[in-house]
Amino acid sequence: MKRWQLSAKEITKYAIVNDAIKEHLKSNQAAEQLGLSTRQIFRLKKALREKGLDGIIHGNKGKRSPRRIPDSIRDRIDLLYKGRYVGFNISHFTEMLEDEEGIILSRETVRGILLEKGSYKKRKKQPKHRSWREPKPKEGMMLQYDTSDHDWLEGRGPRIKLIGGIDDATGNVPYAQFAYEDSVEENMATSKKIIQIKGIPLSIYVDRDSKFITTRHQGIHVNLKGNYKETQMGRAWDELGINVIFADSPQAKGRIERLWQTFQDRLISELRLMNISTLEGANEYLHSVFLPKYNQKFTRKPRLEEVAYRPIPEGMDLDRIFCLKKMRQVHGDHTVSYKGRKYLILPTKTRFSFAKAQVEVHKRLDGSIHIFYQGEELNYRLISLRERNYVPSEDDVLAMAGV
Repeated sequence: MKRWQLSAKEITKYAIVNDAIKEHLKSNQAAEQLGLSTRQIFRLKKALREKGLDGIIHGNKGKRSPRRIPDSIRDRIDLLYKGRYVGFNISHFTEMLEDEEGIILSRETVRGILLEKGSYKKRKKQPKHRSWREPKPKEGMMLQYDTSDHDWLEGRGPRIKLIGGIDDATGNVPYAQFAYEDSVEENMATSKKIIQIKGIPLSIYVDRDSKFITTRHQGIHVNLKGNYKETQMGRAWDELGINVIFADSPQAKGRIERLWQTFQDRLISELRLMNISTLEGANEYLHSVFLPKYNQKFTRKPRLEEVAYRPIPEGMDLDRIFCLKKMRQVHGDHTVSYKGRKYLILPTKTRFSFAKAQVEVHKRLDGSIHIFYQGEELNYRLISLRERNYVPSEDDVLAMAGV
């Protein structure tokens, strides 16, 4: 008889089968205690009489399974986890083994290998206290939108921020981009790109950041009336007919907060793996590799197939919506001031002077300036610094206009 260190289950099995042999237990009673059939008890009794303890012990005990992963592969997986893929979670690491290393194993097999090697330790899960809200039934009914301020390049490059949105119904991320600043212009560029890709969502869910809602109060009388000046982002979304919903806490934006947690795990690890250290490199990898792969893996089907995104109406110019707009009064010298610069308004075919008129100045995302009066775009000339004290005559204005 071979000498084995019996497990507690094997000791129990031996004792019960032995009692059945001695007729201290009936075979059906022994079967009930071991969760086996009566026929299996008969076989075990015969094996115990003929082979002793060897008849109770499983035939494969002490033998290496023919399906066991070779030690060379196990060692390589361990080295990759501690080296090239350090910091990756087990699911992400398993995906990278398949995609990049050609090693196709299940997540639990990889986890078991790393546990055996001591490279990975079981983590105690913390209880989550979360009030769950059912996702919207249609794609495009709600877009959660936010910025994540994080050390995305882990000190290899400048501090950058990630701006983007996630569809509430599907978990799809239509677009996101890294930026140096969480500015109105960067948010407009991201929001504009999402609309160009997917269409106009019915609603957008954001926090109470000052880019989205006015938080400064000008006085008690204004507060009582609720007459708060609209933000540039709020104005742009309103022009598109998007209903803006404000979250009262980060927890209320649960889906996009969890999105950022996933990105801060997976995307940071991949940026480190690729040794990316610039804003341009991070955006290139995000758009060409990470987002397509992420959406393919994590996008889910909505309850209803009908899409709620509205197409961009024919003739709508998004550049005239996603821009900074300010009302200005034209001075008596036909000029208007904006951002420390002066612009000379030139005559139109129907009007010579716009002095004292209220015009709307647009600064577009490409930096260009456009001036409108009652929806009509006006021609202008930028006044140089050396011309600041020059007041043009009517003849000069006509000459500048080519009249």
